[in-house]
Amino acid sequence: MLFGLLKSSLPEGFFEGACDIHSHLLPGVDDGFPDVGRTMEGLALMKRLGFKRVKMTPHFMKDYTENTRAAIEAGYQAFLAEVGDGLPVELSLGGEYMLDSAFLDRFEEGFLTLDKGGSLVLCETSYMNPDPMAREMVYKIMLKGYQPVVAHPERYNYASMPLYKRWKEKDYLFQLNLLSLGGAYGPPAVSKAHELLKNGMYDYVGTDLHRVARVKEMIASIRLTKKERDQLEILLENNKKMEP
Repeated sequence: MLFGLLKSSLPEGFFEGACDIHSHLLPGVDDGFPDVGRTMEGLALMKRLGFKRVKMTPHFMKDYTENTRAAIEAGYQAFLAEVGDGLPVELSLGGEYMLDSAFLDRFEEGFLTLDKGGSLVLCETSYMNPDPMAREMVYKIMLKGYQPVVAHPERYNYASMPLYKRWKEKDYLFQLNLLSLGGAYGPPAVSKAHELLKNGMYDYVGTDLHRVARVKEMIASIRLTKKERDQLEILLENNKKMEP
């Protein structure tokens, strides 16, 4: 029993061939990478870590009114045209949608989903207090056949296990922020990430990459039990299934 509780670092090559479904690598559109040069540094890092595919998921929220679907798609195509054949990993485009007053506008124009089938929508709320209409927003999109994927649930200060269980009962899917396990967002997020992971409540994993600095340090800081590591491997396999 004690052996099963021992924690160890991730083995070398753990992310070889993996797909990252959450990143802010599209340059100049949100609080992620500011320019093409920095984005290429970020993609090179992902390659060194072993990732084969990366999905760019820029923010869609009221703070970025210019981030319409058409504008983001145009920016993505412009980025691809500029870098040409110089990409170290395979790329695709999605989005991260804040459940705020701009959410239903994005719903009307059509979501940039995580999956080829066009149903998985990466959603987030405020870390402190969700929009009071968030539940209704999610219900509305589910009626239209969309499946919400809750980004980094471990980071929401207002959330605890009873709420997480209610979300799962409503068929919400959960996406773990990998760096939460390494302490990037503080002790509460670490604790909740481990609890959700060991209980098998996550469905996907992403880096939520905004900056290159400290990423390798955070990943090197991750310590998991065998059960948690097995769960993380399942999440990486789930990621691969949604590749375009």
